[in-house]
Amino acid sequence: MLKNSIRRLATQTATTGKLNIAQPSSYTLATLRTFPSLEPQTFVPLPATFFDVPLRRDLLWSAVVYEADKARVGSGYVPTKGDKPFSNRKIQRQKGTGNARVGDRNSPTRDNGLKAHGIKAPHDWSTELPRKIYSKAFQTALADQYKNGKLFVIGGESVTESDSSIVDFEYSNPEATKQFIEHHQLKRLHLLFITDVQRDNLIKSTEYAGTKADVLVKEAVEVRDILKAKRIFIELPALEWLIGKHQT
Repeated sequence: MLKNSIRRLATQTATTGKLNIAQPSSYTLATLRTFPSLEPQTFVPLPATFFDVPLRRDLLWSAVVYEADKARVGSGYVPTKGDKPFSNRKIQRQKGTGNARVGDRNSPTRDNGLKAHGIKAPHDWSTELPRKIYSKAFQTALADQYKNGKLFVIGGESVTESDSSIVDFEYSNPEATKQFIEHHQLKRLHLLFITDVQRDNLIKSTEYAGTKADVLVKEAVEVRDILKAKRIFIELPALEWLIGKHQT
């Protein structure tokens, strides 16, 4: 009797193909906060496939090297023998001195700062990296900050006059940044503010306060900026834009 029951259940599973396995959630709930109090207001659903990725240090390294190469100006100029900064006259006559024959003072074997080969400016140091690999690295960096609780999403409706749903101060006074850092115990931490559009008060306040803070619009954010930040404050529209751009 027991064998017949097991055989019947196995047959039903094979024919229907339905297993009692819970499907993973399609969204993760992120806390939506107001600025600058960082008081939680509500939750916002974000795609779980974007934040549920393993830490790939190889992709992060490739993205950082790609960004660093692209940022190089290429203005270095190495003087070579072809520049001929010295006279073309031989240092000594060809024969009769008892020494080996020598050339002019432009020879790179002399202690004159000249090189046999060198890179001339302007030089393009930029390298190539597939777009999908860079997007995956960007996704990995942002997801790691989110998992470690260092990513704060700003949005929602403000409950007080001093709070706002955007990452910006009411005034450009540097005291606003100093009070924000002291209140949330962010001293000696590198901060990153990612905004949907340019916020002038935030830029001036952080600049005058002399803190370790970067204020970037969403289009200017790089993987290096995310990795070196200890706390990230990002507006909800900017986060949604980055997810839509770099989701693979």
